[in-house]
Amino acid sequence: MPSSATAAGAGTAVMDHELLELVSALVCILHQGNVVFINQAGVKVLGLGSQLDALGTAFVEFVETDYRFLVEAGWELLAEEEFLPLKLMRRDGTMFEAEIRVRLIPGPEESFLLEARDISKFVRSAEALREREERLQGVLASVAEGIITVDERGVIESSNPAAERMFGHGKGKLVGQHIGQLMGAERREQHQELFNQYLAGSAKLMGRSVESLGFRADGGSFPLEISVSELRHGKGRLFTGILRDISERKENEERIKRLAHHDTLTGLPNRNLLNDRISHALARVRRHGGRMAVLYVDLDKFKPINDTLGHEAGDAVLREVAQRLDHCVRSSDTVSRVGGDEFVVVVEEIGRPGEAAQVARKILEALGTPIAYENHACQVGASIGIAVFPDDGNTMEEVSKAADVAMYRVKHSGRNGYCFYSDSMPVEDLDLAEVPAGG
Repeated sequence: MPSSATAAGAGTAVMDHELLELVSALVCILHQGNVVFINQAGVKVLGLGSQLDALGTAFVEFVETDYRFLVEAGWELLAEEEFLPLKLMRRDGTMFEAEIRVRLIPGPEESFLLEARDISKFVRSAEALREREERLQGVLASVAEGIITVDERGVIESSNPAAERMFGHGKGKLVGQHIGQLMGAERREQHQELFNQYLAGSAKLMGRSVESLGFRADGGSFPLEISVSELRHGKGRLFTGILRDISERKENEERIKRLAHHDTLTGLPNRNLLNDRISHALARVRRHGGRMAVLYVDLDKFKPINDTLGHEAGDAVLREVAQRLDHCVRSSDTVSRVGGDEFVVVVEEIGRPGEAAQVARKILEALGTPIAYENHACQVGASIGIAVFPDDGNTMEEVSKAADVAMYRVKHSGRNGYCFYSDSMPVEDLDLAEVPAGG
């Protein structure tokens, strides 16, 4: 009969095996590298027919070839590791990702307990997550808009390459900076106040675009559009900012605005802007008193230049005339091109009509010098009609019409001169001493 100690040992081994059968992962006992026990979960994991298929088999045969060097180094070395990832091979040759744990079984003979878990799903999920992150990083790196995340203190936690380029910072240099550092001092305080109000629940900041100024690392500024969204994580909040450099858009808007109000050839105000300037000038005169003058300037001898030298020559002459007229007036006055060779000059805040006459004489003198174009001396003159508000009209239409009528008087009486609407004939030059300086 077996001794009581032997019977107790056998009972303990049976009970241990029964406990190992309850484990859902692959569990086997190895002696000299061979399987001496494997649970039913292990049979299923390895695709075996029964436990007998594994008994006596070197476990290394279930390890994918490229990973066998780990096992061949010795089970005692693997027992020193907490967990070890490797690939195992089923009976049908298919591979799966596994995580094994090896422990030395105390006893007179060196045996090891091996536990293996199929982590294929986790690996695939991790790879899918990594691929998604890589795709996301690729998208963030390729978008033109700058994208930053900011914590509740206003400190930047992340930024994409577009944001770094936008503000002229190196890779990763925006992280850790306060968002206010990317704005000018004045707007920085305004932004911080708005941000504090939002955190206190008294301001709307999310879901709308706000225009501001951004400041680059070199100190240069640019127009910026910001839209912010909020992301809550636990008890904290993160804010994602979409940043757009709108310099090009602003330039286009300014270009369109300029095209709508300025002559494309000379750059002078066109009729639309002229009417607006006259309207405002009239309002100021009505409010503060005084006079203003409107001069209609029609070029003489311009048509022959176009006919003999071509339209390019005519355009060059018109551009030069525009510059000369602009030099004849003050910065508060307006020179406008309203037609082919027709210009209008608005002289504001004059004390007496003689000041408008002085401007007319300056124009005639300025145009007295020929305009050079490709070795040709282009000579033009001007017929100038002058109307004064409120002497010659009470409205913009009346004053403008009066100046036009006066200009035609000059045309019909010899050209290259000026005439007030109130005069029936072109006036003679007034004594410059009668005209206040600076008119």
